[in-house]
Formats: sequence, structure tokens, C-alpha cells
Amino acid sequence: MDTESMPATDCSKLNTHKELNHFVFWTPFTLITISVVVGLIMPDIFKLIVTTGQMFILANFSWLFSITGLFCLIVISVAYFSKFGRIIIGGKKSKPILNKWQWFSITLCTTIAINILFWPIVEPLQDMLAPPQALGFAANTYGSAKFSLASMYMNWGLVPYSINALPALVFAVCYYNLKRPFSLGSILFPIFGEKANGGMGKAVDIISLYALALGMGTSLGTGVLMLSRGLSRMFPFIQSAPQTWGVIIAVVMMICIVSSISGVLKGMRILSELNAKLLFGLMAVVFIVGPTVFILDFSVESFGSFMSHFFERCLFTDSFRVDSWPQKWTVFSFANYMIWAPISALFLGRIAKGYTVREFISVNVILPMACVFVHASIFSSTAIWQQLIGGVNLQASIATGIDDAVYIMLEHLPLANLIIPVFLFVVFISFITAADSTTNAMASLTTKNLSENNQEAPAFLKIAWGVMIGTLAFIMLVSSGLDGMKTLTYLGGAPITLVIIGSVFSLIKLIQMRKQLDALQ
Repeated sequence: MDTESMPATDCSKLNTHKELNHFVFWTPFTLITISVVVGLIMPDIFKLIVTTGQMFILANFSWLFSITGLFCLIVISVAYFSKFGRIIIGGKKSKPILNKWQWFSITLCTTIAINILFWPIVEPLQDMLAPPQALGFAANTYGSAKFSLASMYMNWGLVPYSINALPALVFAVCYYNLKRPFSLGSILFPIFGEKANGGMGKAVDIISLYALALGMGTSLGTGVLMLSRGLSRMFPFIQSAPQTWGVIIAVVMMICIVSSISGVLKGMRILSELNAKLLFGLMAVVFIVGPTVFILDFSVESFGSFMSHFFERCLFTDSFRVDSWPQKWTVFSFANYMIWAPISALFLGRIAKGYTVREFISVNVILPMACVFVHASIFSSTAIWQQLIGGVNLQASIATGIDDAVYIMLEHLPLANLIIPVFLFVVFISFITAADSTTNAMASLTTKNLSENNQEAPAFLKIAWGVMIGTLAFIMLVSSGLDGMKTLTYLGGAPITLVIIGSVFSLIKLIQMRKQLDALQ
């Protein structure tokens, strides 16, 4: 369909009465409930279904996750360097709803969330212990160590953030500039026209909500384990057990709901700004008291390895399935970001009003990617140094509980009594901001008739989704554990990949429509 000749209809002004979108809400809600019930009542059947689905996806579609991630990076790079980068989201007369620091801090805290506090310590240790056999690395050697940090840059850096930002950019332009409805179907408007906001749009909304519910358990489950383990090490009378997990989830979700109801400009903004400052302070302290020279030497060298092997590692699928290492790490990471990307698009696109496309890519890709690189350089290098040089056997703790390794590493740093409480607080706030942004976006997606001037979903929907995702995270954590949650991620990531591919072609179409978008400025 030729969208260049199609006038932009201001759908946001057609109806301003907000109400529940029953079909989009109840369909994924029912599917999620059925999944949980089956998992609880018939765990063996549930495990068989999930495992079979995972094996099928990994056997047949690893290449799709990898090539889609690279495709996202290429197209968003074109958007950044082309004249399309000068387009202002919302038009020349639009004013930002957040200043740049507020915008960046919210984006940083909602995209990094809890995972980046956990995996930069644990993942390199596991990679060194079991490096990919297909690449010929021996365990716990110089080569496997350098590979492990280079893999952190790959698995959590440029490609994942491009995956996350691309649908958000498309949604922002379609919502604010082309005046499309507040729906994920709007992401596909440039290639499908009005059909994108009909039955197709509802299907995309439902699939995305269901996939996110399956995939988000990994992130929230990680946060629960980190908080629980940290509290148990600080206060020995507290055990890291299901009872503690339930209390943590309940407290976090209550705070999350209060923050979400207060709106993006209040609760989340305040929490994100505080969290960003604490995160930067924590990074600075660990860099200074840790093995500083080793961090500098090793991170520079590993970054060189990352750059020189970028395309090879990005597209590494272990086609002979020697040990399926990519499916455990790189392919999984790409799939995980694809699950979050559509729902994140609603939130990240919404807060980008008044800024140019180039500024959007800077704040949503370049700056957070740089923060991840610095954070991984500091914490991953410190963990590797302690394991190989410092005489601290962090890998032994992974056998009993991978979350233990995080705190053992921190306990062996100078000023540990200061670092650990701050780290624990950052985890707590990160947990809240991740759940907050997700709750906000899910509630908005299931609300009819949101307007550009009144974008907050009703409070009861935020509460409903907050309770649902908290309950789901607890049940999945108790019944499946972290490995089971990672398995569920693939089941959610497979169908969402089609949405991501569609958004890539939508961005290509928008770049071609630059002159028309200029005229709408």
C-alpha cells in the first residue's frame, strides 16, 4: 500500500473517553492464566511442551534471531546518519515532555533494568568455565577470558539496543507525526496502511502481551534472586526461599503500582534519576577500589576482540551444534530483547516527543550502550581477575546458586560494607523501574482512546497488570527456576521476531517518506 500518498489521520482526537479494551486485555490474560494453571497442575506435561517448543525453535530459527539483530543495527544506523535523522518527533512545534537528563535516566534504567547488574559478573565466569568448543577455547585460559568479556559487549551492547530502539522509533514517528492510534499495530502502518490498526494490530498487541508475560519472568526472577540472596548474606536470619521471594515481589509490586499510578513525570522520573546517579557512583567506586589497571588493560584488549570479530560473533549459531553455546547466550540475548522491544516501544516512543530521530537513537542506543560497556568492563573484569588471579573461586559458588557469585565478588572488594548495601538498593530500584515501565506500557496497550494530551492509562489497569506480572514471576520462579524462565523466553521470542522484522521494513519505509514527514513538520 502506498502510504506516501495517504494523509495522516489524527486518530488520537477521535475519542477521548478512556476505557478497557476488552478483547486485547482478556485474550492474553486468559492465555497467561491457562499457561500458569497447566504449569502448576500438570508440571510434567508443561515441561514437555516447553522443552519440545524450545528444541524446535533452536533447531530451526537460531539463524533468524541472529540475522534479525544485525538487520536492526544496519537499518537504525542508516536512520541515524541519513537526513531522516533530522526529523523531529511530533513536529517542529512539539515540546519535549522531559529534559535530556530525565529522558536519558528513564531510558537507561528501564532498558538496563536488573539484568546488567547480575549477568556481567555471572556470565563471564560461566563462559570461561564452559567456552564454545566450536571456537577452540580451553576453559579458564587467557583466550576464554578475553572471549567472555568480548561476548558481554556483544550480548548486551550494540545489537540488543538496536533491537530495542528500532520499534520504539517507528512507533514514536507513527504515533506523533502520522497521528496513528496508541497500538503496536501502528508500528506496521508504514507497510500495511490502515490494515495495521485493524485485526492485524489487535493480533500484534495480543501476541506481544503474551510473549512479554512469558519473557519478563527471567528479568524479574533475576531481580528476586539477587535481592533475596543479598538480604540473606547481610542478615543471616533471612533465607533465600520462596517465602522471602513472595514478600519481595509483593513489596516491589506495591511500590511499582504507586509509582506507575503517579505517572511517568513523577514516580518513575524520580526513581530513575536516583537510580542512574547511584549506578554511576557504584561503577566509579568499584573501578577505583578494584583491580584498576587490569580493568583498563583487559577491557581495552577485549573491546578490540569484540570489534575484530563483530560480524562473526554476531552471526555465530554453532550450526554443527557442538555445544549450542550461542543458544545459551548470544541467540538467547537477542531473543530476550525481541520480546521486550514491542512493549518497550510504546513506553520509549511515548517519552521521546520533541526530540529529533538522531537524538532518539543517541539516547536509546549509543549512550546506554556506552554505559553497559563501561559497567561490564568494570564488573566483568573484576570477576575475571578474582577468579584467575585474585584467588577467589567464584565459579564454585555457581554450582550452589549463581546469584551467590555476585555477592562473593563484592565481599572481596575494599569498602564492601559500603558497596553491598548500595548495590542492593540499586537492584531494588532497578526492579521497580523495570516493572513500572512494563506495567505502564501494558496498561496503556489495553486502554482504548488514549490521547496525545492524556496518555496515562486508568489506575485499575495498572494495578491489574502489576498484580498479574508479580504473581506470574513468583509462580514461574518457584516452579521453573531461572533456567526454566530462560526456556520460556524462546517461546515468546519466536513469534515476536516477525513483529521486529515488520518494524524494520516500516523504518525503511519511513526513511523513504522523509520528504512527506518534513512537510508534516
